[in-house]
Amino acid sequence: MSEEKVMHYEENCQMTLPEMLREGIIGELQAINQYERYARMTCYEPARQLFQEIADDEKHHVAELMKMLAQCDKRQAEELRRAFMHHPGKY
Repeated sequence: MSEEKVMHYEENCQMTLPEMLREGIIGELQAINQYERYARMTCYEPARQLFQEIADDEKHHVAELMKMLAQCDKRQAEELRRAFMHHPGKY
């Protein structure tokens, strides 16, 4: 994918792909917090399990979005690499 195509899907688009990915990550993180909170709040085990499964799915989405963000934004990729390399096993 060319740099120009990566940065803007359409000529009239006011948001870059990295911005879209970051907003997507924010939304997924908010959803994780919400579903995990619901899982803690309910006493009904099937609902608790469902909320936790959904939260786990959202975590996978965060990883996929971050992977693509790292492909689009080399500086972000370097920051992520440094963060995980300096603290191996911590995360």
